[in-house]
Amino acid sequence: MFGRLEGGGQSGSNWWKEVVNIRDVIGSSGDGWFKDCVVRRVSDGENTLFWHERWCGEAPFCDRFSRLFDLALNKSITVKEMFVLGWGARGEAWRWRRRLWVWEEELLEECMLLLANVSLQPLSYDVWQWLPDPDGGYTVRGVYAMLTSRDTHQVRQDVDLI
Repeated sequence: MFGRLEGGGQSGSNWWKEVVNIRDVIGSSGDGWFKDCVVRRVSDGENTLFWHERWCGEAPFCDRFSRLFDLALNKSITVKEMFVLGWGARGEAWRWRRRLWVWEEELLEECMLLLANVSLQPLSYDVWQWLPDPDGGYTVRGVYAMLTSRDTHQVRQDVDLI
């Protein structure tokens, strides 16, 4: 996954491996429980992948605008790089394998509409935010409690995304 969230492999901590085991036992939550609980908070946009990370809206752009992603030449570009190139109507950030069809241009307009109000903060860094506890942040204890509770599907969704 391009979003840089990994299970840890052989070098992962024993605590994290235990959390992964709990996830696997739950089963109905599937592999998405962790990525569903984090969102990227963009400040300068330098360390956030434009297409692959959930930073603007409820889904990564590669999922929400999958057709545009398939046609994009710059699949691993950061938010900052896209912003600098220009993601407006005449922006150079939009580079495609071929000319867009009319319905694809409508998708692009929808995407640009989402980006219209995004402003980057050059003196701050991008951070991950843990949605179940945005103020306290991620803890192994919190994850364990979340995964072993009866309400495993409840993740705080009322946090506004950019």
